[in-house]
Amino acid sequence: MRRNKSRLLSGVNNSFITDNNLHDLVSTFMFEAVSNFKVTVDFPLNNGGIISTMRPARARNNYGLKLDEFHRNGTLYKEIVSYGTGSGATSVGTTSITNYLMSFTAQMNDLRNQVFSILHNYQYLAPFVKEFSHCQISINGNKGLERNKTCNTTQTGMHCDTVYSFNKTHGIVCPLNINSQATNSIVAIITVGHSRVITFERVACNSDPGNNILERRYFILSHGSLFILHPLDERPALRDRGSGSYTLSYWRHGGVRLLCNNPECKEKCTEACHDANEYACSFSLAFRTCVHKRVIDASTNVDPISDEDRSHLHLSPLTDLQKEKNEISLHMLHEYNTNGD
Repeated sequence: MRRNKSRLLSGVNNSFITDNNLHDLVSTFMFEAVSNFKVTVDFPLNNGGIISTMRPARARNNYGLKLDEFHRNGTLYKEIVSYGTGSGATSVGTTSITNYLMSFTAQMNDLRNQVFSILHNYQYLAPFVKEFSHCQISINGNKGLERNKTCNTTQTGMHCDTVYSFNKTHGIVCPLNINSQATNSIVAIITVGHSRVITFERVACNSDPGNNILERRYFILSHGSLFILHPLDERPALRDRGSGSYTLSYWRHGGVRLLCNNPECKEKCTEACHDANEYACSFSLAFRTCVHKRVIDASTNVDPISDEDRSHLHLSPLTDLQKEKNEISLHMLHEYNTNGD
């Protein structure tokens, strides 16, 4: 890995909740979200279906700003902002029948607006702080700590929330059709509970990301912290290569894992790490500014499923693969509700 002097704009404030007296708002948000948490059935890449709360990664639910509501054929529908297509889609690995999207409650809106107001007061952040219209709550470290490699169990792979393309003809482009997050908007992530570690990697453009990592950095997301993912870090730009020369590169993030409680753990993970972290659990609230929306059946909190209902709303019918996964999901959820596993 090369020596470098590049600048990273993303960062963490580990006393944000205390400094801004947000304990009550965060507690209320967490209580509402966790008490109403909905189990999903996910199909991670190259894997079969798995109950979200049993995953080694994380379980997620999504909330968005309600834009409208209407009745159609006796059914109430809501139009809700969604982090729903392109990079970071809420539907990635999740079946349509459990791809829940709920609207913010009044108390959730209070926290959303407070975080926005606080961050907007910082002059250097203001141009990138736009009204937060979506929040994803994640439960990390639930039932997924593997005994043999506890400290290497990650909640997310390396990725960018916003995807850019680059070529000599058009330069650097942010395609709106594959990005659900508003261009040049920050992501604000609150951590509650056990600390997590997030990895950043600077990668040279037009290369295999895994083979051309120019730099790597780590942040600890502790209880009560606020992490800012700055959009300019993900944008390709000429950054110092480390020898006075510059190369077109971008930052990606991920590799999120629980901070190990085992004081003897250094580089080698042992069974003692599993025992020390067995009951560790970390929650995250990721606030975003999104540009897409979904029509949600208010009685189920998911998209309309039947071909007839989708036709009435001018939505494309589900594919055969989606329908097959929905059938599998219904069976798995029945087993889960009956047997608890």
